[in-house]
Amino acid sequence: MSDAPVEESILDLLIIGGGASGMAAAIAFQKYYSEVTGKKAQVLILEKNDRVGKKILASGNGRCNLSNQDMKINHFHSQNRSFPQEVLDRITPTFVLSFLENLGIPTVNEGPKIFPMSKTSSSVVDAFRFALDDYEIHVEYDTSVAKIQREEKSFRVICADSACYLARFVIVACGGACAPTLGTTGDGYRWLHDLGHKVYAPKPSIVQLVTDNSVTKALSGLKLDADVSLSSNDMLLAHQYGEVLFTDYGLSGPAVLQISGVVSRYTVKKQLTVPMTISLKLFDEMELQKIREEIGKRISLFGQRTLDQLLLGILPAKIGNMLLKTALQRPLSILISTLSNEDIEKIVRTLKAWKFTVLGTKSLEHAQTTIGGADTSEFSFETMQSNLVPGLYACGEVLDVDGDCGGYNLTWAFSSGILAGRSVAIEAGSQDAD
Repeated sequence: MSDAPVEESILDLLIIGGGASGMAAAIAFQKYYSEVTGKKAQVLILEKNDRVGKKILASGNGRCNLSNQDMKINHFHSQNRSFPQEVLDRITPTFVLSFLENLGIPTVNEGPKIFPMSKTSSSVVDAFRFALDDYEIHVEYDTSVAKIQREEKSFRVICADSACYLARFVIVACGGACAPTLGTTGDGYRWLHDLGHKVYAPKPSIVQLVTDNSVTKALSGLKLDADVSLSSNDMLLAHQYGEVLFTDYGLSGPAVLQISGVVSRYTVKKQLTVPMTISLKLFDEMELQKIREEIGKRISLFGQRTLDQLLLGILPAKIGNMLLKTALQRPLSILISTLSNEDIEKIVRTLKAWKFTVLGTKSLEHAQTTIGGADTSEFSFETMQSNLVPGLYACGEVLDVDGDCGGYNLTWAFSSGILAGRSVAIEAGSQDAD
């Protein structure tokens, strides 16, 4: 029997993270590698959770908003502002939808938003799982990576349980630092930093806002539609129309989540660097004039009634009464007949701009995506390969790219993942064809 050491097998590609970007990268790699070489490669995904695609399952309230017809670059954010556009120019949102359809995920539109035809995120995850099987891509579940080491001709990936894997190429696709219950705990930042990459500190985005809750706590659970404006020292920072949810701690709802990233970008060590105010405009100018006239009529018709009946039929009772308290700073037990013209204007001004002092955001644990991550100037937008470590690639949320609410983050995950996988396939295929 020979005493010669057993040579460790080397994977062609190891992908860390079985989320949207990691699975897209794996499938794209195997597809293009097969086209280049006529054979299958050895591909392994290391997944921290007990199943792939857990964050996909949670997206869009289980309906999975995959993409958006409005793909203007202002919906994506990065310290290196041109990077997202360069990537999306190479793997376009249209190409992404075609890629998904070829996996068995046809799509439909709801306004500008694009969903799977099934309207269920579980069907998207299932389609990816079946595709991984079709392409002979193995997944190791419940596997946490501890370290990535660059060796002479390969990478050594060491896991928390001391298991070790060698691979010619590595793609880091482990997500950001939000939603730790879904496995995205910011581990990738540490690995990339240890390999020499600059990492911008993570901050929450698409997250609830903390405000002075003297009003919101009393209205907790109630919703309304409003024009939402975020301002600092009378300078408009962001604007969004949509549903607003009052909470014990402040404000939530789609319109608030959409502008929350702006608040995070003005936050350092959990403290705002500038004062901020959120203003809710509940009615347009024509409606406000009608309400002004209606209040005048009610003073004449219902003067003997108490103030808590003034906005009946104009706003839900609880919201209307709290707005009146805010506007007038007087008890609701006073008679409507006591209102002056100045009081009417105070009410109308509050309906036009109901203001709340912003104190900050909820934590990363509550966020849907992460601001910050690995500096994209240290990666190639043509291939997603590290400019510092040959053979190392990254995609998805681990990079310093985040998108607005509305399918943008999933589009970024798929697009950057497909580009990374295709790029590795071209490089590996050319080597193996020699």
